[in-house]
Amino acid sequence: MKKFKKLLAAVCTGAMMLSSITVFGAQDASALPDGTAYLNINNADWGDFDAEWTNAEITGDGSYTVGMVASEGQSLAQFNALEVVNGESYLGTGCVLTVDSIKINGEEVELQGPSYTCSADGTGVTTRVNIYNEWNAPDDTATAGDDSHLDQRVAEGNLMDATACLFSSDYVDSSSASGFKVESIEVNFTVSGFGTQAAAAETSEEPAVEVEGPAIAHLNINNADWSEFEAEYVDAEITGDGTYTVSMNATEGQSLVQFNALEVENGELLMGNACVLTVDSIKINGEDVELAGPSYTCSADGAGVTTRVNIYNEWNAPDDTATAGDDGHLDQRVAEGSVMDATACLFSSDYVDASSGSGFKVQSMEVTFTVSNFGVSAGGTDAGEAAGPADVDLDGTYNAYIGFQSPSYSFRNAFDDATYGRDTEYFNQITGWDASNNAVTIPGTLNDTVIAGNGTYTISATGIEFAADDFASQDHMNLIFISTDIPNTGAITISDIKLNINGRDVSVNPVVSPDSVDYLNMLIQNIWNDDVATIGYYDVPVTDINITFTVSGFNYDNPDATGEADTTAPAEDEAVSEAPAEDASEAPAVDTGADASTSGVNPVVVVVIVVVVVAVVAGVVVVLKKKKAAK
Repeated sequence: MKKFKKLLAAVCTGAMMLSSITVFGAQDASALPDGTAYLNINNADWGDFDAEWTNAEITGDGSYTVGMVASEGQSLAQFNALEVVNGESYLGTGCVLTVDSIKINGEEVELQGPSYTCSADGTGVTTRVNIYNEWNAPDDTATAGDDSHLDQRVAEGNLMDATACLFSSDYVDSSSASGFKVESIEVNFTVSGFGTQAAAAETSEEPAVEVEGPAIAHLNINNADWSEFEAEYVDAEITGDGTYTVSMNATEGQSLVQFNALEVENGELLMGNACVLTVDSIKINGEDVELAGPSYTCSADGAGVTTRVNIYNEWNAPDDTATAGDDGHLDQRVAEGSVMDATACLFSSDYVDASSGSGFKVQSMEVTFTVSNFGVSAGGTDAGEAAGPADVDLDGTYNAYIGFQSPSYSFRNAFDDATYGRDTEYFNQITGWDASNNAVTIPGTLNDTVIAGNGTYTISATGIEFAADDFASQDHMNLIFISTDIPNTGAITISDIKLNINGRDVSVNPVVSPDSVDYLNMLIQNIWNDDVATIGYYDVPVTDINITFTVSGFNYDNPDATGEADTTAPAEDEAVSEAPAEDASEAPAVDTGADASTSGVNPVVVVVIVVVVVAVVAGVVVVLKKKKAAK
């Protein structure tokens, strides 16, 4: 997950072509003016570090230089980039940034190939040039995700000749374990096509890419270190309805992480998005395990490309259309009842060391599954009819809940979150994580309110005792938001939101969550959403959060709604001093209603997509190494 840097000095603008500033301390990109080019450099701990940064104000076509000099040498992580604040609108989606040279510790390094320009994470806001990113690669439209930066060809030939890793992995400690320390980086680049826009129509009208089979099912198994390990994989070629088996046999036992799946690359096209894969049995280390519930079929991460069945995924859950994100796999019901009866964790967390701390080692896994509706695609109208908010009752009552997340992922989720929402034991507490990644209760009182008519209401969290180092990585919250169970039809609105933290009023400019399809949610701060990433100053550690807001649109007024909070604390038997280990996760999923395109992926929803290289037909055994991939 990308970490934004915090700016410790004011930004200056200056001469044309190279307008540089030097600041000590890590940078906060959200504090830089539009059109500012800067380096997004991340150390192996994804932590803050002191450095002198040289940024550049882009004013037109020409050559520019950006740089970083650290106070002490840093071990680099696998993601580092050249980025431009709001570049997609400021520069134009037809503007190309070409890296000419890179110096590390004062020495020019050999470029591994030409660079390419893309929209950072496909959000269509920040322009990015990956200078070392093991988890992205160019495609024919220069995209990295669902990208709006179109048709940017490199100087020689097709964009597919470009690379996201411009220098050797020898300079990246997390990648090569070389122990190399980076004290300084200087990147020289050329801007061309400033102010031009790429025509989206030309790309959208191109013929659809034809995907050739066969459809290969494989296991996507990940160890607790998200690292490579030697294993024999038996994959299966799916040729139609029927029963198939896939397996993994590791050279050494592995401690599993919280995400493992059965997947079919390009399965949504090759098998159809109405094809269902039903897990019949799972063997771990040769023994049948008890299934915790029925499986469900979805499009992996909602990308509409790879078909997935989660066999153990603490960070996803089914919904009524079997989606995991903005999914293209439509209306897949399980054998008995709705897909809501299914589970993303088919076996016990006792088998997952990163979750339970059990120390259990998995040396082999075998999954047998049945394919039905092969070659069938579901119509989008069915899903559209099922989607959308319920009718709003303008004479009824609803609820508003306070939501937030600290830099270390201590949190209170939206009420409708499947894992940590109102229907779970976690909702009436502030949840944090101990050293073993078990969920624990953070002291503090949550004060929600009943919305009964038009008026002014207050929700709050008071007496919060975050861990001593909870704000070590940044001096502000990741998320602050209002969650409601009001159907988001537009009939009822929330306005005039006021935020007070630790007794101090904070300036805010809230927005309706871009993903508030079913319920009305208001984003106040979300560091992954440019619209509300930065708000007014407040002290940390945060101990008290008060949010006052006005509700309108009901058929009646509430004369008692004057902004006084409902301070009734949850009953003692509702609090949980320590959550069951099987429900804990290293990175809790927080549903604020912000979609991945505007909020950077829900911060802790699985941003790790594991790519397994497969070249097999049914029953063929291949020895492979797996490689982590992420945004």
